[in-house]
Amino acid sequence: MVFYSKSKKETQKIAANLAAETKSGVISLEGELGAGKTVFAQAFAKALGVKSKVKSPTFNLIKRYKILKQSKYLYHIDCYRLKGYKEAIPLGIKDIFKEDDAIILIEWPERINEILPKNIIRVHIDHISHNKRKIQISKLK
Repeated sequence: MVFYSKSKKETQKIAANLAAETKSGVISLEGELGAGKTVFAQAFAKALGVKSKVKSPTFNLIKRYKILKQSKYLYHIDCYRLKGYKEAIPLGIKDIFKEDDAIILIEWPERINEILPKNIIRVHIDHISHNKRKIQISKLK
């Protein structure tokens, strides 16, 4: 599916719609710096009922949020500072992938391609202009 967003609010709506359809699994958030990956992640989390303020975990690498009214978690992982998948393994990322009910958002997933699960949802955001974004959502197997 391809969407064209003309505003932050439209991007947030696209993210909220995806969140409503997602029960568990890994979602890769791809795009250049400033494309809107964190805006997408924040809206996705809010739609799930996460009450905490969601920030890009660039320095923490992994943030875990409780999904309200459910007994599962949303993980937000940012691999920007990693040089490769070998740096991700000691962080326990492979164990997070094994959590049945977890929803996992990964920014800069290409840095850990070797350990990504096979069935993921790919969200690629292209920065077209100041407010306009092209958002492609596809399932990878």
